[in-house]
Amino acid sequence: MNSTDAIIARPVTSENFARFGTVYDLTDDADPKAIWTAGDGWRDGFTRTPLIEGSGHLGITRGGGAPWSCTAMERHLGTEEALFCAALPIVLAVAPASDGEAPHREGIEAFVIAPGHAVVMHRGVWHDACRGVSGPTSYYWMAICGLGESPWVPVAGGPRMVEAEAPEGPGA
Repeated sequence: MNSTDAIIARPVTSENFARFGTVYDLTDDADPKAIWTAGDGWRDGFTRTPLIEGSGHLGITRGGGAPWSCTAMERHLGTEEALFCAALPIVLAVAPASDGEAPHREGIEAFVIAPGHAVVMHRGVWHDACRGVSGPTSYYWMAICGLGESPWVPVAGGPRMVEAEAPEGPGA
């Protein structure tokens, strides 16, 4: 595999992630999908609706860093899955939900999720474990667990290299 075969992760936005799920931006008090409050010395925001459908479990994954070779993915047909940073930006590689038995390498896209953002993947969206933009990092996820096996399957057509550029600005 050569570097021209790599995909470069781009910052996640509501628009570029729409076919895979929903993006919440809790960094600037402006996302209309959130309710904003403030008090003496603090401001906060929370999602207008529950983050995922159903009573989800909270988990944490400790992942390596980008770049990496995306060789296998999983999907959850019985639950949405939310992902959000613990402290540092992460890279999420996804492929469209399908009736197929495996995601295809040509359908893989990658997104950088910065601190203060959360994404909620639609049911059935293929995804790899996230990696840190600039090295190993941890991230949180929320999904309904115990819905049966969620097998990792090889990417059809072979692996795809995923690369990321360090974001600039606050939260980077």
